[in-house]
Parts: sequence; structure tokens; C-alpha cells
Amino acid sequence: MKRLVGWAMLFLLLVVWLIPIAWLVITSLKIERDVVTEHFTVFSSLPTAANYIKAFGKTEISRWLLNSVIVSAVTTIFSALLCSTIAYALARIRFPGRNAIFIFVLAGMMVPFEAIIIQLYLEFNALGLINTLTAMIVPRLAAPVGVFILTQFFQGIPSELEEAAFMDGASRFIIFQSVIVPMGKAAIVAVMILSFINAWNDFLWPLVVASQSARYTITVGIANFQGTHGTEYSLIMAGGVIASVPQILAFLFFRDHIVKGIATTGIRG
Repeated sequence: MKRLVGWAMLFLLLVVWLIPIAWLVITSLKIERDVVTEHFTVFSSLPTAANYIKAFGKTEISRWLLNSVIVSAVTTIFSALLCSTIAYALARIRFPGRNAIFIFVLAGMMVPFEAIIIQLYLEFNALGLINTLTAMIVPRLAAPVGVFILTQFFQGIPSELEEAAFMDGASRFIIFQSVIVPMGKAAIVAVMILSFINAWNDFLWPLVVASQSARYTITVGIANFQGTHGTEYSLIMAGGVIASVPQILAFLFFRDHIVKGIATTGIRG
């Protein structure tokens, strides 16, 4: 009975989560007059790909997709490099001020990004980086949550492995490269996927720093549809589907790594 109740609850949650996605896809395949009606219908006429053709033919959505890919890919790669090295130092190397730095990392998880957005804008404006992809990438590097996850995971790796490597004459870099990274692969991949999704979905910061449509990411570009195309909800939904596909595919291909990475981080009080 407990298992049956559990499966029933999971099924209900699945339905609740899938309804918005189904609505998004169905609306994107409708013509506009079928969207703005008093009564909901799945398809009052044949599904059409006209909205997708229009999105790619009459907007800069291809450019926006490329910008999002660049921002997300660079953020993901450098997040993995920076978060893993910082986490290794905090987890495995004893030095003065280590605990204080870790506390600052935890504090960074508690400060909302919106609280520092004005100061960030002033700093990047002083550096002449406003309206560049660099300005969208840099604030997302070495995210505190990534450092925290990897620090907790690296602390769970047996110290005997490091000691044996030191006895064989290995340096810190060799140990990190040959021992820590292979054993922390699941957690590192999880951090990479989370970094990719966060960078892809980011809206507020790209909206603030991008002043030209050629520098928009896909999220900002789709939001611009509302001002450019008025009430063409079917076109907006088509843009939403296009923007959702990469992160859905990323989750489907790497979901096991995400679950395994989070589950094996060894979070302790």
C-alpha cells in the first residue's frame, strides 16, 4: 500500500510538471487565431511549424542561441576548473584562514544575486565590459554552491590515497589530477550541469548588461518578443520551446550524474 501511494503521488507530480510543457508545445504549433480564443482546444486546425519558421527567419533567435551557448559553455568549463581547485584547497590543504574562507563561501550562498547587481554593473562599466559576453560570464564563475558541493565531496575521499601518492613523490597538482578529479568525477559533472542550467536560464543579469539585440541571450531575446511582436503568443511559445530544448537534453543525458553527484557529496553538519 505504501508503494502504491508513493507511485500515485509521483504520477500526480509528473502530470503537474508536464502540463506546462505540453501547453507550451501545443500552443507553439497553433496559428495565432487559435490561441486567443474563449475556449481551450488542443488543435482546432492542423498543427503548423510556421511559428518556428518565423522565429528563425524574421528574428535574431539564431544569434541569441549562439550567445547563450557561448556563455553557458564557457561558464560550465571554467566553473568546473575553478570550483574544483578551490574546493580541493579548502578540503585537503591546511593553511591559515581556511575556515574563514569557507565561511565566506557559505555566506556567498546566502546573499541573493540581486543584492549586488548594482555594484557589479558599476564595476563592469568602469572596466568597459558592458554589452559584452564577458560581463555575462565572469559573475557566474566559481559559484559558491559549486565550491560547497565539491568541498564536501573531497573531504570524504580517504586521506590514505593522498599519503600514498606523496610517498611515491607526487606533487599536489599530480594528486589533484590523478587522484582527486577521477574520484570526484560525479560531483564535478553535477556542478557542471548545474552551472550550465543556471547560466542558460539567467535573465536578469544579461538583461542589465546587454544594450544591443546582437548581445542578447535566448532568455532576454524571447522576452523582447513581447514588445516587438505584441500579442503573438504562439511565436513566444515557439521561442520558449527552442530555449527549453538544450537544457532538457542536458538533463536527460546527465540526470544520473546529477543525482549521483548530489547524493554522494557527503554533506555533513
